[in-house]
Amino acid sequence: MQVTCYPGKLQGVMHAPASKSESHRRMICAGLSHGEVTLKNFMNSEDTEATARCLRALGAQVLHSESEVNIQGFVHKRELLPEFDCGESGSTLRFFVPLALTMCGGGRFSLHGRLGRRPMDVYRDLFVPSGVKWHMYEGTDGAAELVVAGGLASGDYVLPGDVSSQFVSGLLFALPLLPSSSTLRVNPPVESAGYIRMTIHALKESQIQIEELAPFYWRIPGGQHYQAVHSFIEGDWSQAAVLLCADALGSDVTVRDLSMDSLQGDMAVLNCLKQLGADIETEHDTVRVKPGLLRGTELDMHDYPDIAPMLALVCQFAEGESRLTGCGRLRLKECDRLSGTVSILNRLGGNAKEDGDAIVIQGVKSLQGGSVDSYHDHRMVMLASIAALVCQNPVEISDAEAIDKSWPDYLEVFRRLGGRTA
Repeated sequence: MQVTCYPGKLQGVMHAPASKSESHRRMICAGLSHGEVTLKNFMNSEDTEATARCLRALGAQVLHSESEVNIQGFVHKRELLPEFDCGESGSTLRFFVPLALTMCGGGRFSLHGRLGRRPMDVYRDLFVPSGVKWHMYEGTDGAAELVVAGGLASGDYVLPGDVSSQFVSGLLFALPLLPSSSTLRVNPPVESAGYIRMTIHALKESQIQIEELAPFYWRIPGGQHYQAVHSFIEGDWSQAAVLLCADALGSDVTVRDLSMDSLQGDMAVLNCLKQLGADIETEHDTVRVKPGLLRGTELDMHDYPDIAPMLALVCQFAEGESRLTGCGRLRLKECDRLSGTVSILNRLGGNAKEDGDAIVIQGVKSLQGGSVDSYHDHRMVMLASIAALVCQNPVEISDAEAIDKSWPDYLEVFRRLGGRTA
């Protein structure tokens, strides 16, 4: 699907969509319980639907309504080596591999898009020496299948901290279900620490005991049971960042339903925009950003790479040079987002370049517009659509349906706030 977005301005009040990161975690905790859980303020997407499919493979029942999801844990008997269709969701894949080993003796994981190319060697190197069988089959169309067979044993686990925090979360979900106690240590430097804390918060809400012995070193008692806990999913800071960055470039959108105590790393968008020169107004659960005199700066994206593309767009209009460092993990997403961001900005008339794991941007007065490839990546669709607002001419975006992965209503929201599309 091709969408054309036109120059203009977004204006109005927007309720932030539900946090996808929290939704994954709450869904899993609910599915591992022996009761019935309702998660309110829920937004379904391709990624959360992947988690729902995998919960069903574990024997849970998942039913969606308009703004909530009802989950009943362990309604059906689990199969041995069940099929887990992860779609293109990296979180789903990494969360469920340890759970499959713990609960089903393994499983067959279907991976679509670029998911089969995203690193899984942390688990492979951790599990194979203990006897787990591990086979990855890659298809010619980019799809892949991962088959794991064996069991997860209680023990002392050590993970590197400079990889995705999803590996840490996957073990945190599974280790409480083992018969005996385990320890889990994450060696520094620890990336995306906020998302590890988000997982621990969800676990504790479900009455799972975790003892912190030292920073990022936990003792996890075995033989535990997840308790059914109803939850309200907080607003998503990574999606809100799209509109807040639009504000920094001249739009006027007030975003509500955002927790100021959030553990989401992408809340850092506020500090980043402030560092660039934008004015930030917050009140209770409401945020509004006003354009200021934007000046180039250096921003470290290690802990919140998902908001780097939108910040790169804001940097494109900042005076002087900006550097977004720590962007290496952008290369391992639905597309190579580091390269994709640079390509989109330059095709629209910007001045950006890759420098190893950094994006270097020279500020410009305006962007021209044109045709861009979304690389079938939802973040690139958001980037291009917001860029269109500040271009001299329309922007044509290919494969705009990629937005369904995380925010299916995005284009509707864009239009409701005054954005023009065709």
